Amino acid sequence: MPAGRRCRIKTVNRALLQCVACVAGALILAACRESAPPRDDQPANLVLINIDALRADHLGCYGYGRSTSPVIDRLAAAGVVFADAASNSSYTRESVSVLLTGTLPSHAGATGWDAHPGGASPTLAEVLRGAGYQTAFFDLTAMLMHTDFARGFDQVDHLMKRGRASGLGPQLSQRALDWIGALDPQRPFFVYLHYLDPHGPYDPPRDALEHMGGDPLAMPLDLYRDLRPNLPALRRQGFNPGSPDFEDVVRHYDAEVFDTDRAIDQLVEGLRRRGVLEKTLIVVTADHGEEFLEHDFVEHSWTLYEESLHVPLIFWAPARLASGRVEARVSTVDVYPTVLDLLGVNHPGAALDGVSLFASRDGRRRPADLGSREQISELLITERNVLRAVRKDNWKYLSTLRWLAPEERAAAAASSEADHTEIVGPPIDLWALPIREELYDLRRDPGETRNLVASEPLVAREMSQVLFEYQRHCTVPSAVPRTLTAEEAEAMRVLGYGGPGR
Repeated sequence: MPAGRRCRIKTVNRALLQCVACVAGALILAACRESAPPRDDQPANLVLINIDALRADHLGCYGYGRSTSPVIDRLAAAGVVFADAASNSSYTRESVSVLLTGTLPSHAGATGWDAHPGGASPTLAEVLRGAGYQTAFFDLTAMLMHTDFARGFDQVDHLMKRGRASGLGPQLSQRALDWIGALDPQRPFFVYLHYLDPHGPYDPPRDALEHMGGDPLAMPLDLYRDLRPNLPALRRQGFNPGSPDFEDVVRHYDAEVFDTDRAIDQLVEGLRRRGVLEKTLIVVTADHGEEFLEHDFVEHSWTLYEESLHVPLIFWAPARLASGRVEARVSTVDVYPTVLDLLGVNHPGAALDGVSLFASRDGRRRPADLGSREQISELLITERNVLRAVRKDNWKYLSTLRWLAPEERAAAAASSEADHTEIVGPPIDLWALPIREELYDLRRDPGETRNLVASEPLVAREMSQVLFEYQRHCTVPSAVPRTLTAEEAEAMRVLGYGGPGR
């Protein structure tokens, strides 16, 4: 079979593959049920906080100058901060699938608009429930309504199914606290919380916007109605960093970060009042970042540059983890094995792409010596851009299979995604030779402005070889068309995955 087709399987074989996956998943889950409960010297509970579209560099603990995140900053000061963490996709469904399974998108077949956790890999909730945990999934985004995201969760609530969810962070926190208050106190719990803000369209509560100061515009630009479809014209008129209209957009984004930070304060204080905080491991991360013209466009799910990938990653369990800051390059695929390790829950034995970020030294859990590792990120939405990124040491390599220039993206959003009646994009071989390659030295060029492919061909070839080796372990892409319900289609339009004006 040609190398470019190793991860592609004819339709006639899909049913057989799915049956094998189901049997494998059942055997793995049986092993999970034999997992030992956490030991007394480990945190019993897990709260996994995923904040949609949150750039790490818009938090105070990652060096941001504006006051957006006092509560997250306090968690970071008492916890372990991974300074150079990357998401494994800039699209929510792909990245959350990675977070919940510990496997990369193409490895698990969790790719494209309808990406969801693959059936052959037990989810984090399945493993923890098998170890006796009470589990719950609460979110404010309709992007995660596929039933595979709910696998292993006793309680699943999508608090936002229609309309915009800006400002609903407090409701999400309260829902989690109400659920925790009704639990069996003799058993540990795991709750996954997905906050939507600061995801577009950046519509913060008035008091949060006032907190950010400055002079908000009387008629702010709407990300989907005004900014994305008209970006080329706006830029010709002076919309750039430093201009009043640009700074107003960023101010609205930052205000939503601040509002979600307040909701996390409500959550943490509620855990404290219930007497469970000190026995809880809190993990704070994001599904992806957000673009603000660093590479001539806005929002996310278009590229894999650092502004789309660099996310916070904070582990808080002060009684068991010494506070500190880790500079090693890591990614969100490492969260799954790390939390199982910290909770003392046996690993199910599935093939993971992540590793535990901590090791036992001197009788305490401390950051592991991770050495030189590759991190792979993918964006495989065939209606948009299709590309993969490899980060290793100071190098970053981008291999692109489909590329829409910034001036083409608004039209693509308006046409290709207008109806979403069926999740299927233009035919594309997800392992074809790249049509575009980029190589950056992140140490000298963190903004990814100087493409070194021509001047460093040996490095580029070495990095591309990482993707070739990765390809050998991949499964079939999840490109099977699926018809969306009217509710799901409307939710995608509201969240900006449709044409302008929606």
